[in-house]
Amino acid sequence: MGRGAMRKSVFLLVYFFCEVVFANPCQEKQGALDFGSGTTKAFAAVVDVCEKKIVQVLYEDRLALAFNEALEKSEKKEIPLAMIEESAPRIQNMLEKMKEHDVKKVTGIATSVFRVAKNGKTAIALLAKKISVPIEIISQDKEAELGYWSALSKKNFSAKDPVIVWDIGGGSMQMYARRKGRVYIYEGNLASVTFKNKILEVLQFKDPKKFSSPNPIGAQRQAALQLAKNHAYLNVPLFFKNEAAKAHWIGVGGVLSMSVQRQVAKGQDSFSQEELDRVLKERAQLSDAQIDSDYRISDISNLALVLGYMQALKIAKVETAQASLGQGLLLYNLHHIKLH
Repeated sequence: MGRGAMRKSVFLLVYFFCEVVFANPCQEKQGALDFGSGTTKAFAAVVDVCEKKIVQVLYEDRLALAFNEALEKSEKKEIPLAMIEESAPRIQNMLEKMKEHDVKKVTGIATSVFRVAKNGKTAIALLAKKISVPIEIISQDKEAELGYWSALSKKNFSAKDPVIVWDIGGGSMQMYARRKGRVYIYEGNLASVTFKNKILEVLQFKDPKKFSSPNPIGAQRQAALQLAKNHAYLNVPLFFKNEAAKAHWIGVGGVLSMSVQRQVAKGQDSFSQEELDRVLKERAQLSDAQIDSDYRISDISNLALVLGYMQALKIAKVETAQASLGQGLLLYNLHHIKLH
């Protein structure tokens, strides 16, 4: 063996020895899958179970899987099992990428669409079997709480700060706040797909089971805004109405942190009511063919939904955090784990 090869061998032996001896026993590689109503998200990270924090993000990805749209078009109010079968290989591909980072522990959570669908438990059990990952259908309360933890994983705030975490997905909306040891939660059913379908049905007199897109919304922009405002007036609890104007709002979930943020101020991490109003006026004229997005059928109505709520509650600005519920799940588990 030459000197060069010998040096290389010695270096490798020392490297692997150090890796074993000095490996941090508090650190683990964990992954999570978040099965949302319109998007499935994967997240993997190095976590420190002693310091209860996410140390390093290893992998993030998302898939546009329109489970809620399929449910809305179903006569039986079910998620087509054929869609589960078709989606499984794409989700498995994300799991394989996690394995490339040596992530061995992966858990999954499923939200609104699987709670609402008549065959939600059957559908998620089939998916769990297909990808060999345990998946729990979580309650809306738990979804709101994990939204809070997902924001906490990206933003520096404490329970004492006047923060409201706002989460809008494909099939549900949550608001979550902590004040003086108490937790306040709003659980709403107006979200991306359900609001889009309300525009189709109420304003355009179209059957959402036959039509998917309300675009272009055009002259119905103000009427769409009023639908959202009315819903906020009637359904949002008094606590959030009273706190709205003075609170620091953090938006998580696909609608706020992705769809709206990208359309209003791409690359930024906040948007104002005035900015959103201007962008909605411009984009309300667009047809599906003019919108470059996997979520084109709901992107414009998302603007109207969020602006309507902001106007009704007098929310001047929303700061956004691009964090999945999976990220929130890992952080939540770290703070609730019992170390022996």
